[in-house]
Amino acid sequence: MKGETGVDVARLRDELADAGLLPDTSLASYTIGDAQPLVGVRPENIEGVASVLATASRLGAAVVPCGGGTRMGLGNPPSSYHLALDMRGLSSVVEHRPADLTVTVEAGCTVQALQDVLRQSGQYVPLDPPMPALATVGGVLATGLGGPLSTAFGLPRDLVIGMRAVLANGSVVKNGGIVVKNVTGYAMDRLYIGAMGTLAVIAEATFKVTPIPRAEATVVATFSSLNAAVVACNKVVAQGLPLLAAEVLNAVAWSRVGQPTDSNGEYILLLRVGGRPSAVARSIDACAATCREVGVATVESLDDVASATLWGNVTNLGWESGSPELLMRLLGTPSQGAELSALVENESEAAVTLSVTRGVVKASWVREAVPANVPAYVARVRESVDALGGAVVVESRSAHEGVDAWGTTPDGFAVMRQLKNEYDPQGILNPGRYVGGL
Repeated sequence: MKGETGVDVARLRDELADAGLLPDTSLASYTIGDAQPLVGVRPENIEGVASVLATASRLGAAVVPCGGGTRMGLGNPPSSYHLALDMRGLSSVVEHRPADLTVTVEAGCTVQALQDVLRQSGQYVPLDPPMPALATVGGVLATGLGGPLSTAFGLPRDLVIGMRAVLANGSVVKNGGIVVKNVTGYAMDRLYIGAMGTLAVIAEATFKVTPIPRAEATVVATFSSLNAAVVACNKVVAQGLPLLAAEVLNAVAWSRVGQPTDSNGEYILLLRVGGRPSAVARSIDACAATCREVGVATVESLDDVASATLWGNVTNLGWESGSPELLMRLLGTPSQGAELSALVENESEAAVTLSVTRGVVKASWVREAVPANVPAYVARVRESVDALGGAVVVESRSAHEGVDAWGTTPDGFAVMRQLKNEYDPQGILNPGRYVGGL
C-alpha cells in the first residue's frame, strides 16, 4: 500500500526484512529537522548495503545514510526521506599494516575505536572530529570537514588512499580495482568525500597512518588583540617548527573549553607541537620567544596529557551538551582570518576559534546567547563573507527555520549537478541536503 509519499512502505519493509530492519520505535532517533524516516535498516556488511540500495532504487525510496549522528545538523533537511541507512553495522577495522603505515576500516567504525586499534602499534590517523567516540569514519569522510590537526595533515580527503563505496543502484565500486570515472575524467572516490552521501555511500576506506609523536606540548599565549595573536602565529609558522595545530580562541571560547579568563578582550593562541622530546622542548622555547617578541600578555606551556586534553576540549567546542544550538563555519583565505572572526564577534556572544593557517573560523553559541533573529543574522554575515570571496556554512541548520546551510551555489555547480544526475539519476541519495538542493 502506497502512502502519501508515493512509496509502497509495506513492500519496502518486507523486502528489507533480512537487511537489518530496525524497529519502528527507533525511527524517531533518525529525525532530521521535521523529517522522520518511514523505515530504518542497519546492514552488517557491504553486500547488505548494496542490497538495501538496490531495493531502494527499484522502489524509488529516498535514502539518508547515517552514522553516529554528530553531524546530522549539517546540511538542509532532506526533501524526501523514506529510509534511514544506519552504517554502524559495518564497524570493523578490516586490516592494519603497521609496517606499511596503512589501515583499512569500515565506514561505521567510530574514530575513537579506530585510534584505539592503531595506538597499540604507536600509530594514528590524524582525524580529530568532535565527539570521536560517536563520530564514524564514514560520517567524517562524507562531511569532509577537518579539525585542528588539518594544520599539519590537511583535510580528511588528503589522508585517504583507497575506498569502497556503493552507488545508488547498488553497484559496489573500489578505488584501485574498479576505478570509477565519467567522461569528464573525474576520479570519483575523491568526489565522494565531502559530498554528504549524495553521490554514493562510503562503505570502507583505506588511510595512510602516522606514528604517534613521542612527546607533545602546547604553548598557551594570551594577547590583547586578535591581530597580535595572528602575527605571532604567522611568525612561528615561518620558522618551520613542527606544528600539529595552531588556533586562536576568543575569551568566550576559552571559557567554554574550561579555561576561565577575567578579560573579554583577550585572545588565546594555542600552538601544538609534537615529535622527539628534545625537539618539542626546543620548539616550545622558540614559540614562546616569538610570542614575547610580538608582545604577549602571558605565555605558558602544557605537556603531553594536559596538552591532549586541552585539544580534545577545543575540538569538542560547540558539542559540550550534544549537537550545537547554532554553529557556523566561515571559510576564507589565511590572510582574511582576523576579518572573518570580527564579523561574528562584533554583534554576538559567539565562541570563536580561528585556524590561522587555513583561514577557517568556527563560531558557536549556547542556547541563551543565540542571536534573536537567526535567519537575518546569518544573512548579514553571509553577505559580508561573500563580498570577500569566502563562504559560510551553517552546521546546525535543522534547529532554525529559514536558514540555508550552504548559501550561494559555487561557480562549479553545473558540474556538480551533472555528476549527481549521472551517478544518482533518481535522486534517492540524501536528496536536497547538499549545495543547491542536490
